[in-house]
Amino acid sequence: MSKNIFQSFKDVSIKTKIIVPLVLLVIIPIALISYNTYNLQRNLTVSLTKHDAIVTAKTTLSSLNAMMLNGTIMKKKDRKQLFSIYKKIKGITDFQVIRGSLVNKEFGAGLKEEMPKSSFDKEILNSTKTITKIIYRKGLPYELKVGVPFVAKTNSRGIDCLSCHTNASQGDVLGGIKLVYSLSPLRNSQKIFTKETLIIGVIFIILIILFLYFIIKSAIIKPIAKMSKLADEISKGHFEEEIEHPRNDEIGSLAKSFNRMQVSLKKAMELLKRGR
Repeated sequence: MSKNIFQSFKDVSIKTKIIVPLVLLVIIPIALISYNTYNLQRNLTVSLTKHDAIVTAKTTLSSLNAMMLNGTIMKKKDRKQLFSIYKKIKGITDFQVIRGSLVNKEFGAGLKEEMPKSSFDKEILNSTKTITKIIYRKGLPYELKVGVPFVAKTNSRGIDCLSCHTNASQGDVLGGIKLVYSLSPLRNSQKIFTKETLIIGVIFIILIILFLYFIIKSAIIKPIAKMSKLADEISKGHFEEEIEHPRNDEIGSLAKSFNRMQVSLKKAMELLKRGR
């Protein structure tokens, strides 16, 4: 089978043999650059969204600290009102302040919505670092989950957490914040990017093919076609026409050799006729 493929390739025109590899050399880098740019765009969007989530979480923590200092933290109504403000932030599809077991033991059970429900919520309470997860649907990024734990510290932006949370120790997780961001803007921008890239890429490739076609046609195909036609004329005994060879490249050298061969054949034919 490989022999048949090789034979088929040998039978392809010179024009095709030259243009196809050149076009592939153009298509492959364009495809790689587009794919790399696509991933960079996605990673940048996710990184910026993650940054926004961390800023939002830290702002929430500062608000809770302020409520703790002025004594309103114990008012469930005030906490609900605070949470509702953050839930309305554009792009956020889910917002939850998660209450840890240490806080429950010390201050009693909180709001129902503050209780950990999912495995991701429990993962936040068991971590001292920010957790980021991208959820995919049908191979596309659907949403970004960010979990920011509240870690007990003696100096958290000038506040000693342990002064209020007396049952906690340095490094204990008191709770956390879960933020879920919709990545539909990312999906939409990637669709637009893919569409525009394909359109630009197709136009660019067509222009390259046309450019290569005209270059190869004028530099290689036409001279070879002329020599083929002249060879056919010589085979019929016509030796009048010559190939112009203004160029000094390989095609020009071949044309000169062809003309010399024509002159030699013409002389040989004349000698044969005289010999008769």
